[in-house]
Amino acid sequence: MILTEQNIKSMLGGQYRNKALCVKKAQELRTHADGLVPKQLIEERRPNEPDNVKEYREKIYVPKTKNPICKVIASLGKIRRSQDWNIQYNTDKVPKNIAEGETLQDYCELKYPTHTSVTNWAFDELLKAYLMDPNGIVAVVPEEIPEDSSEYIKPVAKFFDSDQIVSYAEGDHVVLLSRDKSVYRTKNDGRIVATEGNIYYIITENEFVKYEQVNSKGGVRATQIYEHNIGELPAFKAGAAFFKRMNNDTIYESRIAGMVPDLDEAAREYSDLQAEILLHIHSEKYAYTNTECPHCKGKGHIIGRDPETGKPTQETCKHCNGTGSVLNTSPYGIHLIKAAQAAEQQLPSPPIGYIQKTADIARLQDERVRQHIYDALAAVNMEFLAETPITQSGVAKQVDKDELNNFVNTIAEDIVRILDKVYYFISEWRYPIIVPDKEKRKEMLPQINVPTKYDLLSSNILIQELKDAAQGNPNPAIMRELQIDFAKKRFNTNLEVARMVETTFDLDPLFGISEENKMTILSNHGITEIDYIISSNIQQFVRRAVHEKKEAFYTLDYTKKMDILRKYAEEVQKQNEPKETILPGDIHLNLPGQESSQESSQESSQESSQESSDE
Repeated sequence: MILTEQNIKSMLGGQYRNKALCVKKAQELRTHADGLVPKQLIEERRPNEPDNVKEYREKIYVPKTKNPICKVIASLGKIRRSQDWNIQYNTDKVPKNIAEGETLQDYCELKYPTHTSVTNWAFDELLKAYLMDPNGIVAVVPEEIPEDSSEYIKPVAKFFDSDQIVSYAEGDHVVLLSRDKSVYRTKNDGRIVATEGNIYYIITENEFVKYEQVNSKGGVRATQIYEHNIGELPAFKAGAAFFKRMNNDTIYESRIAGMVPDLDEAAREYSDLQAEILLHIHSEKYAYTNTECPHCKGKGHIIGRDPETGKPTQETCKHCNGTGSVLNTSPYGIHLIKAAQAAEQQLPSPPIGYIQKTADIARLQDERVRQHIYDALAAVNMEFLAETPITQSGVAKQVDKDELNNFVNTIAEDIVRILDKVYYFISEWRYPIIVPDKEKRKEMLPQINVPTKYDLLSSNILIQELKDAAQGNPNPAIMRELQIDFAKKRFNTNLEVARMVETTFDLDPLFGISEENKMTILSNHGITEIDYIISSNIQQFVRRAVHEKKEAFYTLDYTKKMDILRKYAEEVQKQNEPKETILPGDIHLNLPGQESSQESSQESSQESSQESSDE
């Protein structure tokens, strides 16, 4: 599309046709994620509620449903900590004419504006924004256009929510309203004041224009114009699960949209719970009285006259608030009880007490709110984040873990898909002149692996898995993997300990076999003595190897590591060999080709005697 004055005005005054639906779907999640008061939900539940009560409920509302969504987002942020998360560049494909320090890797991993790296931007900003609003636009645009053509452009990825989309045609153009504001001068009562205006971005497959509002009538002026000539629109919808195709546009649904119904119910019922606690938990005092108010004489009102008209007036007694009775109390808190007169009923004793209230309803509502939150987390297979005791079996947990990995994998695929496009458009902005061959520019792009091993489960869950697995007497290889997984989770902040434990489990040739069984197998010649020595001293041997070989030991392959341990075992074996001890009177049998020690001793004695005789 070629931008002209006519179509620019049309774009700025346009309306994204699917905007209302996209904003609605995003708002359903943001109400909970941002801790907003769910006014619509409360009004729908109590349509005939008085305005003052409704206002009070909104005032005391606490965002109970914010915590579960924050937990989900925080857990998904661990994707980047996965063992197989990797962004790999091929440095051999970098053209020599790119200046030192200006390669795609340098810019995206070390010098990326604000976030230092594109990966940091993805998990600090993109992750939550895309989960809340998958129909939002990711646009790769420059912060500033360099005046010197020799300078490298510094494009950045920006996320625009659905309510910021002014006009959008997939692959053709997009008009976006920035959260930033322009400043222009206006006159107000003869004074010149600074006024904030809107900033718009118009992006096409070949041009990028930034417009700023310059007057109160909506007039705009182009402050940045750049022909990037990428040939593709450097802006796209974040995307997620397909929802529907409408008006020649794809509408997406968030991967965590399944949490919304239960979070809505939790928010509604939590507001009811707050009201229930106020009405049925706090103490209320009551008192019997037969003492009439001395000011109004028990009538509850006082007769007076209007000073202007002279007409009689009737006002509520302020002393008894219109009840006509007062509680007879002394200044020191002693309640004076007037005895009943003839034909009057005696006051109950004591005449003052507290209304007994039951907390059963409030307790039930609290349980229901917790259950709704649990169900919301279960909708995305993250019920382990709820404060609920572990009651499921090990088999059920394993199935849940598989489903959890499937869910997280879809999120990881979305993140990698978006990052692939961001890296591509950054490269197209920065290097089209220096590297005119598009295929060579593609070769500079990094390869991002979608991880498959996720470290999301807590240590408590893994401990429970170990307990359940041990009761089933599984194959030692299974226990080995479970314990390695636990060690990595438990010592994720201490890499040295985690690697030590993993190496110990990996190199133990008799892992999972009890000492008694080891001895039985050894006596039956089922294993070698060297393997037995290695298994019995595995902790000591690994520590010794790490001490002697330093970090290099961990980088060796399995065979070389075992060779080192075998040498240690041979040393132990040699030290434990029995030493021969000859005692007086011992009889030794001669072996073929050998003389007995007794014969040798006799011959030596005869030779000594012969020598003495000769002398």
